[in-house]
Amino acid sequence: MSHSRGRAARLTTGVALATLLASGLTNSVGAQVASPDGRWTFTVTPYLLVPTMKGTSGVGDLQVDVHASPGDIFSHLQFGAMLLMEANNGTWGVAVDGIYMNLTQDGASDRISAEAGMKQGALELTGFRRVTGWAELLVGGRLNLLSAELQTLGLQARSKSADRTWFDPFIGARLQVPNVGKWMLTLRGDVGGFGVGSDLAWQVVPKVGYRFSKLFELNAAYRVISMDYNQGDPAFLYDMRIFGPEIGLAFHF
Repeated sequence: MSHSRGRAARLTTGVALATLLASGLTNSVGAQVASPDGRWTFTVTPYLLVPTMKGTSGVGDLQVDVHASPGDIFSHLQFGAMLLMEANNGTWGVAVDGIYMNLTQDGASDRISAEAGMKQGALELTGFRRVTGWAELLVGGRLNLLSAELQTLGLQARSKSADRTWFDPFIGARLQVPNVGKWMLTLRGDVGGFGVGSDLAWQVVPKVGYRFSKLFELNAAYRVISMDYNQGDPAFLYDMRIFGPEIGLAFHF
């Protein structure tokens, strides 16, 4: 019962934040709507995320606390891939962002040494609508795929595993500093989940880039993404915050 009340509270908070974000941005825009030429441009950006993970993962009554630094993650990383693709005509845009990691990480469960093996992927689809020369509203969804194998070590060894796939809708905004020449400065934020998948999921990504030729752009960002998911039978818990710097090389067409 307490978990249901907590989930309802998080859902109400998420909906309120999303409504406030959308209405605040809509009310703040004036008549500065951009007048693009309508030509579509395409950007493909392979990038590297250097993450820290902090939170709890659980299957049934077995829960493992995870606090993994970038060094921990890369020492246990078996495979990782990240790719962002975007098409934009100045007024409308669409982007697909994909990430996959396969890693094993040490943890703790009730003060007992534990280990968490995770195959984690996310495919994010976002639609953009420009409302001023510096602001875009966005709406989209994130498909999360997670396979977890949790085990305690030592004399009290136990192990459990589960696979889950869930979908988190989200809304948000992307702000861009105009008239900075070859530089690109943006801030993206979104909030979602709303109990459809995660009880609450949110993301913030400030980014800076430099376009040193017509084709190439080097960019750096700092991503913070949080998910609070607790559903299924057996109960599957993934209450995790992933944060860290990114570096990418963008190709413009």
